[in-house]
Amino acid sequence: MDHTHAMHTGLDKWCEELGLPTGQQERFGALEKKWFAAYEKGEVTHRGQRIGRCREFLGNELSEEDALKLYAGYLAAYRRNWQVFPDAKGAIDRAQAAGLKVGILTNGAREMQAAKLRAGGLDLPGVLLIPTVELSCPKPQREAYMKGCAQLGVATSQTLMVGDSLPNDVEGAKAAGLQALYLRRDGSGDIASLDELF
Repeated sequence: MDHTHAMHTGLDKWCEELGLPTGQQERFGALEKKWFAAYEKGEVTHRGQRIGRCREFLGNELSEEDALKLYAGYLAAYRRNWQVFPDAKGAIDRAQAAGLKVGILTNGAREMQAAKLRAGGLDLPGVLLIPTVELSCPKPQREAYMKGCAQLGVATSQTLMVGDSLPNDVEGAKAAGLQALYLRRDGSGDIASLDELF
């Protein structure tokens, strides 16, 4: 899914609803990275990173309940702006036609990630969604890839990880014994499109 488009558009809509200035994508993106990195390091829970992100963005010592309630407004706007990359389904179809197992290892929570797959027409038979929240070890922790491969029933050495996060999808995966390709749609990575895989 095109997270950047959904975040940028959804954030402006949320800010409008709250009576805040729009165009705060750079600041919000920095907070998103900061708090999600804290979650990935095990410093806060998945829920906690949402609370921290909302509190810091709004500059307010909100209660946990109020922070989550306000943040739900952003999530709703974010969801309304989901778009699937046009090369995603074809890549999955070709992988499965070649007899390969396909899994999606994500640091996001199951509810949202499953909804993304449904919205994008990617909730396909045989595609295994593996949220690391349920593994208690987010990427780039080595155990996340080991447990993900175990759920897929594949050896790490025979698994290819493809993603757009250098630390989470490439460096962490390689450290766990997987092969990995860095997907950068601007052409600065290993591949610029999933169409290059098959």
